Parts: sequence; C-alpha cells; structure tokens
Amino acid sequence: MAADPASATPNGFIPHTIPEDAYPGLDPEWRELWNTHGSHIMRSDEVTLEEYRKDPAKYSFSYATYNGPEVHKVEDISIPVSSPPGQIQIRIYSPEGPGPFPVHLNFHGGGWVVGSLESERAWCRHMCNAVGIKVIDVGYRKGPEYPFPTAIYDCWDAAKWVRKTPKRRTSIPQSVSFGGLSAGGHMSAVLAHFARDEGIPIKLHLLIVPATDMRYCRRRVTRLDEKNCPYASARDLQDLPWSPLGREQWFLKYWLGDDDAAQDRAFASWLMTPMLAASFADLPPAHVVTAEFDLERDEGRRTRRS
Repeated sequence: MAADPASATPNGFIPHTIPEDAYPGLDPEWRELWNTHGSHIMRSDEVTLEEYRKDPAKYSFSYATYNGPEVHKVEDISIPVSSPPGQIQIRIYSPEGPGPFPVHLNFHGGGWVVGSLESERAWCRHMCNAVGIKVIDVGYRKGPEYPFPTAIYDCWDAAKWVRKTPKRRTSIPQSVSFGGLSAGGHMSAVLAHFARDEGIPIKLHLLIVPATDMRYCRRRVTRLDEKNCPYASARDLQDLPWSPLGREQWFLKYWLGDDDAAQDRAFASWLMTPMLAASFADLPPAHVVTAEFDLERDEGRRTRRS
C-alpha cells in the first residue's frame, strides 16, 4: 500500500494512514486508532538504531508507557551468562505469599535489537498477579553489539539459572515455563529443543506471533512473491503500515549483519530458522498465538502444526 505524497508533513514525512478499502477484515476500531495515533509516528526502520535508542517511544506506536499494576515484590539482579561470558540483568516479579511458586521466564520482543526490561513490564506484572506465579523478565544482550546467536544463549542460561536456585528464589524447579513475543517467541521455540536435548523438563513454551522462518526477509529481497516467500501472510501484508517487510529487514540488519553471506549463513542454521530443526519429537507442550494482520502469521501457524 503506497503512501500518498500529498499528505506529507512540512518536514517531508508521509503519514502511514490506512484507507478504508485497504486490508478487508481489519477491525474498524483498530483502523481508526492507528490513523489517529499511529500513522504520524516515524517507524523504527525509517531511522538508524542509534536514533531510535535515544527515544524509543518516538518511533514505536506500541512502545509501553503503562507500568502495569502493583505487585508484591520486584527485584533486579545480575546473573552470569556464558556465550560469550558476561552478566545480564533479570527482573523478578513475585506474588504475595510464602511460595514456592511456579516460574515463567519472559523473553521480550524487539527484533533482537530493541526492547528491554521496561518494554513488557505491564504484561509481566499482570501475569504475576493474575496467575499467582513468579515472572522473570530476561534482559538478554542485543545486536549489533551482541549479534546472533548471543541472545538465545543468554535466555537459555537464565532458564538454567532458575532451576539451580529454587530455594533462594522460592521457586518450583519442576514447574518452569518460558516464552515471548516475536523475537522472544523465536527464542522460546529454540529453547524448547535445548530443554528436550538436555533432559530439562519444561511445563510450557509460549510463542506469541513467533518469528520462526524469516528466510524471506533476506536483505537482498526487495519484493515478496511466490518464488521467494512461501507464506501468503508475508506476501499480502508486506506493506503493512505498522510492521512492513522493511521493518523486519531493519531488525535483521543489526542482529545478523548487513551482509548477504552472513545472513545466508545465519538463516541456514536452525537456531535462526527453527523450522529447519532435525526433529520436533518430544518437545515440551507449546501454546502458539498468531495475529491475523501480521507478516509472521502463517509461519506461526506452520509452527503450530510442526
């Protein structure tokens, strides 16, 4: 869907408005919400990562501004990670009571290059209160400073750390789940294989609009068609105003590298493309959530069938 140059603002920015005849089936209330509050926001892929990081809310319609409800206890701590060696921050949300509690690890979204312990704080707080479990938000290291696959191993180290410290953290090591949104869903898919292969029981892995097969997002791709993309959702929604193909490629440029050969090597690995994993047998139970107007909808549905 092309933007209308006649609607450009004085600084030359063209709003990403959605005409009434575009995307049949789109909720009218969402269309109005987007056109009123989202269409005049410059997207992350229209600026450099350095510019985005100065003020994330300026370039993201969905950037979290609500802290969420109060919870009994919130604790930030550092834990060791191994690949490469270092430290990451995790934030532990604990419900009221003596415990011990089941634990859910959240891997935030953000294309492996943006997002933080602040971006999904409201979701973590709601889950802690509503379900009565400990929620641990994982501040994994991001690209380009820490490129693929560092974030994956950071999240796995966090999951193993939870199982090693149950008494000090009043958690139940036999009742651990993990999951995340988009990039977080991708890492949840990978970690399910790690857990199976290392014999670590996981109650559930949660994949929300997961990025599990992004080979169609290679940097050299300029337009999606049936020859270079097997997913109708990506082909049909590649110009989606709030999350077009260019935005997906912007994330990958910073995580995989802005080079064809580097991206090809990464996409050939099942760590980046979980669809290529050798076996899907005996994985922990999964709950996959897809969204109708999302490029990654069909790869998420295919993940659900794997």
